[in-house]
Amino acid sequence: MPSRTPPSDPDALPTRSAGGIEPLSLLRLARTTGSERFQHELLRRLLGEFRADHGAINTWHPRSFVSSVGIGYDLAAMSEQWNRINGAELDFITFAMRAQPEQAAFANDDDPRWKKTPPAWREFLSSHGIVHQMGVAIPFEGSETFVHLYLNRGPGSPPHTESDARALTALTPQIRESLLVNRLYAHARQGLDEESRPLALTDAQGWVLFANRAFCAAWPALATLAGATSPRLPQAWLSGQRAALRQLEAGGWSIEVAKDESGLRVALSRRTARDGIAALTPRQAEIARLYCMGHSGKDIGLRLGLSPATVRVHLRNAYSRAGVGSRAALRAWLGL
Repeated sequence: MPSRTPPSDPDALPTRSAGGIEPLSLLRLARTTGSERFQHELLRRLLGEFRADHGAINTWHPRSFVSSVGIGYDLAAMSEQWNRINGAELDFITFAMRAQPEQAAFANDDDPRWKKTPPAWREFLSSHGIVHQMGVAIPFEGSETFVHLYLNRGPGSPPHTESDARALTALTPQIRESLLVNRLYAHARQGLDEESRPLALTDAQGWVLFANRAFCAAWPALATLAGATSPRLPQAWLSGQRAALRQLEAGGWSIEVAKDESGLRVALSRRTARDGIAALTPRQAEIARLYCMGHSGKDIGLRLGLSPATVRVHLRNAYSRAGVGSRAALRAWLGL
């Protein structure tokens, strides 16, 4: 895969400047977020960037409605009301969006078009807190399907401006690409979820492209082990460096890395307590378990009839076999 330099903070929101807005890190979001959550997370970020109060992403095919994601709305009630008043015929913003794909359109409540709409439409908008509306229509995958993105503001919020519309228009190619990339990765990860153990694909730099549910559940513990603040596996884990593998084993994990056509396929296995204890002699296992339960070397010696020096020797050997350097790491290695 082509190399790339990750941003220092891939999750940071862009900032507005005199020349417009900096691009959102949408492609990484598309690669690392499951398809069931991606549009919601995308919408959440866009609402924050454009200081909108609520919004929606609707996917339409000319002959059928595909899906809808909204923040700040009761979508079921909104859809029922929209159909009851024949909203498709009254929604002038969507007409403007469809007339010029990938060009943001907006209308504030003082717009003449807004004032000329039927009362039922104005009531519909106000009942859902929409007094300033901005949106863009995005052709999807070169077909007749469109994604309609709406970013709306309610009473007390400032109206949309031409600057807002230009910024959204400039960002639209990235939004379109991220939607496509997420869809492609959703297809690519089919089958990963058939695995019960943590499984992920990464690029050459260790960035997680997508992962199954078991990996997502395990990630907080793995990130703590790796000292990671972003979804990136240490290169030392992927290259199989001995010290790094001992660190993983100390945390209770083992790793397998294979080259997949789309990246590196990483499979993790949780070490059970039996795995760790089996690597120790019976006396080492007995002493290590007591020590990990919080007993001191002196207490263990009194309990087992051993001298403190003998207990220290057994503990030192247990540490050596486990390849760890602390009580917490030994406890994790034993699976306690």
